[in-house]
Amino acid sequence: MIAKINTLIVLLLFVGTYFLLQNSSTVIAVPISRQLASFPDVIGKWHKVSSTTSSAEVVEMLGVDDEIYFTYQSISGELITLYVGYYKAVGVSGSYHSPKNCLPGGGCGIDTIQSLPLETGIEGNPTSEVSEMVIRNGNNYQIVLYWYQNRGRIIASEYWEKIYLVLDALNMRRRDGTFVRIMHTVQGDNIEQASMEAKNFAERVMQTLESYLPGKHI
Repeated sequence: MIAKINTLIVLLLFVGTYFLLQNSSTVIAVPISRQLASFPDVIGKWHKVSSTTSSAEVVEMLGVDDEIYFTYQSISGELITLYVGYYKAVGVSGSYHSPKNCLPGGGCGIDTIQSLPLETGIEGNPTSEVSEMVIRNGNNYQIVLYWYQNRGRIIASEYWEKIYLVLDALNMRRRDGTFVRIMHTVQGDNIEQASMEAKNFAERVMQTLESYLPGKHI
């Protein structure tokens, strides 16, 4: 059953992409509402301790229009990282790279991947879902949460992100989108606690980002 659903999704993407290409010249490049560099230094119990800037080569490869890569630290010394990449028109000048493809390697592997419900949303929605991966390297674990915050939606699935990208390009003439990733190192073997902390952090980030990104209406 799952295989049939995936096949249907792929077929829909092919059909949608075909029509999208016929109308690609009408897609609007939507600028970000507020520069990400001004994202808060303090999020809950977390305080920003460093920021990383991608090289010109990486920025050119990704085609990203605005991004931040911040590291936050708690009073107890735990670290959590936040990456946000914004694209004015996904697929025109640049595109996302899924953590499913980028993170495994160098001894790291994906232990589990699942949807994680959050007790917040955007555009007035009280809840949302993001993707959660548990990454393992030997006996060391990391929690990775990621989602796409696009045109007033929170999207956990790469499949649905592509479908909405096609539909919104046709109906709204928009392909702007944002990829958000949070990574939190597990202390000892307490994966459940690390997951909860990453979840709480994600809820605050999601709400804060709403004022930075174009919503459903522009």
